[in-house]
Amino acid sequence: MNPVLDLPVLIPILVVLIGLGIFASWRSSHHAPAGLRKLLLLLRIVALICLAVFFLNPGKWVDKSEQQTRLYPIMIDDSASMATTTEKVSRSDVARDITKLVQTEAGVNKVQTKLYSFSDDLKNIDDLLQLSMDGKQSNIHRSGANLFTKLQASGESPEAVIMLTDGRQTATVKHSTLALQSRANNAPIYAVSIGSEVLRKDLTVATARNTITAFPEQNIQITAVIRNHNLGNQSVVLTLVDNSGKELSRQELEIEDNKKILHSFSIKAPEKSIGYKLIIDKANGEQDTDNNTSRVNVRILNTKTRVFIAEGAPYWDSKFLAQLLRQQGHMDVHSVHRLSDERWFRIDSGQSAPTASSNEVFPDTAEELSRYDLIIFGKNSEHFLTSQRIEALKAYVRDQGGAVLFSRGKPYSSRLESLEALEPVTWASGNTSAFNIAPTADGQSAGLFGQALPAPNSPIWQSLPSLKDAHSVDSVKPFTRVLAEGSLPGSKGKFPLLLVRRYGQGVSGLVNADGLWKWDFYPEARELGNMYQEFWTQLIQWMVAYSEFLPGHDYSLHASNQIIAQDETIVFSLSYRGAKKASKPTITITADGKEPVTLTPASSTAIAGKPTWKCSYVPTSSGTYLASVNTDDKSPSPAINIEVKAPPTEMDNLNPDPDYLSELCESTGGRLLTVEELPTFLKQQFSQQSTRIVKSETVWESSWMKWFIPIIVLLILATEWWVRRRSGLI
Repeated sequence: MNPVLDLPVLIPILVVLIGLGIFASWRSSHHAPAGLRKLLLLLRIVALICLAVFFLNPGKWVDKSEQQTRLYPIMIDDSASMATTTEKVSRSDVARDITKLVQTEAGVNKVQTKLYSFSDDLKNIDDLLQLSMDGKQSNIHRSGANLFTKLQASGESPEAVIMLTDGRQTATVKHSTLALQSRANNAPIYAVSIGSEVLRKDLTVATARNTITAFPEQNIQITAVIRNHNLGNQSVVLTLVDNSGKELSRQELEIEDNKKILHSFSIKAPEKSIGYKLIIDKANGEQDTDNNTSRVNVRILNTKTRVFIAEGAPYWDSKFLAQLLRQQGHMDVHSVHRLSDERWFRIDSGQSAPTASSNEVFPDTAEELSRYDLIIFGKNSEHFLTSQRIEALKAYVRDQGGAVLFSRGKPYSSRLESLEALEPVTWASGNTSAFNIAPTADGQSAGLFGQALPAPNSPIWQSLPSLKDAHSVDSVKPFTRVLAEGSLPGSKGKFPLLLVRRYGQGVSGLVNADGLWKWDFYPEARELGNMYQEFWTQLIQWMVAYSEFLPGHDYSLHASNQIIAQDETIVFSLSYRGAKKASKPTITITADGKEPVTLTPASSTAIAGKPTWKCSYVPTSSGTYLASVNTDDKSPSPAINIEVKAPPTEMDNLNPDPDYLSELCESTGGRLLTVEELPTFLKQQFSQQSTRIVKSETVWESSWMKWFIPIIVLLILATEWWVRRRSGLI
């Protein structure tokens, strides 16, 4: 039953109505003979029961269905890449031919097809003449999702979707519902990948690092990596310009087909931070010129690097190193050397003679250590370090972004367990002698070799005098970068020589060798340039920049990524290590031709009681952005460059992407088809029943809703009325 009211309400109402109807019938016929009176009552009761049945509405729910012709939408890619011609046939022509084949087979089997084109979005088309093949971007996911939305709105349910495309998804997809909608409609996607590989003809220029840290007037190298993709042997002109467009240097270079070359411009670092551009001219036949320019920012440090040297077993290495660093105008050096248990001497930058003492001078607390940017240990550091000092040293590195460098291999003679947490390696027994330094690819990607120092493949490294006294290493600790290895003569193997490891907010480094002083002493080494000076100054400068804080800076600034795509989110992280109360910082974002944007970071979880902040920013256009920290105090503030890449275009890469297309189809329950297997697939797919039963709605079918039943009820009521009238009761 499907009563007009709920049964608990309807039944009492019907009982009352039936009772009143019976009472009224019996009362109104009390003058009639007994037989007639009973007949009138019977007619009234039958009529009331019929009316009660109407209100109770007996029957059943029935599913209504209809037949629909099976529908196969055809999606045709009309983006610009589909105009690509291979072997005198364009991808668009192939797509048209395939569409005609699908339509012909559908007509034979009496199934329905609908044409749609897509590039950035879906478009309805009536015939193939409407295909334009000029779409600036491909967005398969949005176009496919909109197809299912449109069909659902019109009440149509596709059997499957046939997609003809080269598979190039150039639009950025943050969230896609295509696979979900396809499976919800039980309509898998079957795609045909159109087109063959196209040789990319392109010249590119790039830099290994987009930021170089330097001091004013320091010699720096800006290195360009130029690649030639299928353009044949080329003569290219590489130009270095500043941000104003002023040309600083120009070099003509020869580059072979499908090769890469490196070229470095040596310049003096300016007084202030500045950006530079490396530019190569467009070559004949080049498809993409957006990558003919690469930007690099030179970040100038106007504060000196503060260095403390602790040497427990002085030798030529420690003497040469301390003397070299004291000569650097951008370094403030304090060095303490142990001559015996009762004899120490200290010499600082600007002093010509050491100061003798009967006590070693070493910072006792993390606050005292924070006066320095880098602590360098030589041999026998156990003579400087107590348990209290080691804990302070670890806190200085972990919580205050300090840097520690073990410059002569293992820094103690036996074991010093509490210091081991800072070391990048665990030690074994024994020493190695007579080896050469061999920079690694990780050392190049980190920006030390190939930028500050010669590249790993430079012959200069094998030409330098050999080193000695590397302590045997048992294992390299996790998250340690091996920047250079020791290469033993006669192909006897390699071992870790130069390593760095992040420790909290700071960094610890290790030079597992002695004998570098010979690079500055032997005449044959000097003929190769002042490699001793370059190695140590560049390594120290690189290490302090690799740490959380720059030299002399109490605020740090880091970005989640310094090379991102347009409309991608950047997360900025700031921290503070100063002794005074931190003022709340802001970040200013500037870019050419755009209004500056000021961000107010929110406080985040503090590290070791030190304030930290975070905020995010989404650049809406491509270009170079500068993010700089602003504070109420006048302490040095960091700044970083963010390179925002423009979205890919249709013509950046003309190669089809069948792998991407196959993965998409499989996520919907379909698969990727080849042109050759398409006819067989269509015959199998279309040869099924051309129509299908589609459930449209569920309706209530009343049992009493027959044409004669209301007539019978009316006849009963009419008969009662007629009898009453004949008997004079009305």
